[in-house]
Amino acid sequence: MKVIEYVKDSFAEFKDHVTWPTWASLQQDTIIVAIATAILALFLYAVDSLFGNVIIKNLFELLR
Repeated sequence: MKVIEYVKDSFAEFKDHVTWPTWASLQQDTIIVAIATAILALFLYAVDSLFGNVIIKNLFELLR
């Protein structure tokens, strides 16, 4: 019955001892993560496009 005690203790720990963030804090953190993700995506797109164009141009020059 150790499993049942473990589940009960885990539930009590989550219910009574964990400090959960507020709704406003969750919204603010979500916005920050969304903005950071968009910036990173744009940066990676730019780097990928730049290297892709450089490699394609150099490859076609080598094949001529």
